[in-house]
Formats: sequence, C-alpha cells, structure tokens
Amino acid sequence: MRNLVKGLLLCLATAPVLALASDTSGHAEHGAHVHGEAQLMLATDGDLLEIMLQSPAANLLGFEQKPATEAQQSAWQQQQALLKSGQWLQLPAIAQCVLQQQQLEDPWAKAGQHADISISLSYQCKAAELLNEVTFTLFSQAADLQQIDVQWVSGGQQGAATLSTKQPVLQLPGTE
Repeated sequence: MRNLVKGLLLCLATAPVLALASDTSGHAEHGAHVHGEAQLMLATDGDLLEIMLQSPAANLLGFEQKPATEAQQSAWQQQQALLKSGQWLQLPAIAQCVLQQQQLEDPWAKAGQHADISISLSYQCKAAELLNEVTFTLFSQAADLQQIDVQWVSGGQQGAATLSTKQPVLQLPGTE
C-alpha cells in the first residue's frame, strides 16, 4: 500500500511539470520556486496518510542561503524540529493519526542561489475514514508564507485547493 501512496504522490508531483513542459507558449504561471508560495501533495490509502511539502527556504526561514550566522543556524534548527514533528498541521483527533516517518531534505545539498525545503511525512491513522480536514498552522509559524497550493487524492477522489492565512483548512471528502 505504501508504494501505491508514493506512486500517487509522484503522479501529483510530476503533473504540473509535465503540463509546463507541454506548454509551447513559453509562459509558466507558477514556477517551482515562488516566494510566498509553497506546494503540498497529500494522499490517503486505507489507513495511510502521506504529505509532501515543498517551499522556498525564504518562506520558512526568512533567508535562502546556507545559514552563516548563529541566529540563522538557530532559526534553521528550530524550523527543522517543527517540520519533522508535524506540528505545523492539525489532523482531526478522532482520526487517531500517528506520525510514523519523516524525511527532510537538505535544502543546500544542491548548488544554486534558491534553496527549497522539502519535507515528507507519513502517518498511520486508526480511523482514516474520519480524516475529513487538515488545518495548516504553518502560516502562523512562517511569516513569509502566504499561500499553499495543494493537490490531494483521498477517499477515491482527487482535487486541488489553495490555502492561505485566511483559509488554512483543507476539506477532504468523506471516506465512509
């Protein structure tokens, strides 16, 4: 099942890239690196919930270069702890989801000026059929984040949503 969920997330992640590649106009509305915006993919399969977030480092840290000062290093350490804990989102308690695994990629592993932070979270939910919404508190924890573009697959359905400080809740279809 885990491979199915990862496959669904891979499909969601590559769909915008494929759409841009087939765009012959030469214009891209949304690049992979837009300050103020992040991309999130969410998929459920049975009792599994997988979430992948990608954001420019500037949105979450206030800077993009590798931390050079003590203050920047401290900010990066705090943000790592927050992202890995999953405490930047709230799942309905009734769904009884427990974080099983997280993977945070080093944003400065690749050369370049624009660093992106990528985090994957895997949850096991005892009552996944009751997972009908996800609230994103990351907006209050990352001052430069204005928008999260979400693509999701859940309950045999798929969709997209744009979340913001005014609308931080992703509504999912009932899976009962």
